[in-house]
Amino acid sequence: MRFYAIGGIAGGAAILAMFLSLLPYSTEEYALSVDAFRDQADLIGFSRVIITNTGHSTVTNIVVDFGDDKQTLPKLPPGQKVLVSPKAGTQPDHVTVTADNGIHITKEFRSAPKAPGMIGGMG
Repeated sequence: MRFYAIGGIAGGAAILAMFLSLLPYSTEEYALSVDAFRDQADLIGFSRVIITNTGHSTVTNIVVDFGDDKQTLPKLPPGQKVLVSPKAGTQPDHVTVTADNGIHITKEFRSAPKAPGMIGGMG
C-alpha cells in the first residue's frame, strides 16, 4: 500500500512539472508578453493588445504607444494580464510597449483568418 502512495505522489509531481513547463512564463525577473490583435467585424475593425507580465517581479511605468494614442499603466504584477485598446477611430498597424527595466517590445497587429459563414468572411 505504501508503494502505491509513493508512486502516486511521484506521478502527480511529474504531471505538475510537465504542466508548469508548458506555461508561457519567463525565468526573467522583468518580462512582458504582448499580443496585438485586430478583429475585422463588418466594416469596423477592433484593435486590442493583451499585455501579460511573464516575469517574476512587478513591471512598472508601462507605456502602450499606438502612434497617435499613448496609454500608461502604473504597474502590472507577475502573472497578471491587461487588455488595452487604442482610442476609437485609430487603426494602428503596430504597437510599441515600453516599461522600466529596459523593456521595449514592438509588435505588428495580427488578424484572424476569415472563414466562410463568419462576419466579414468569404461567401
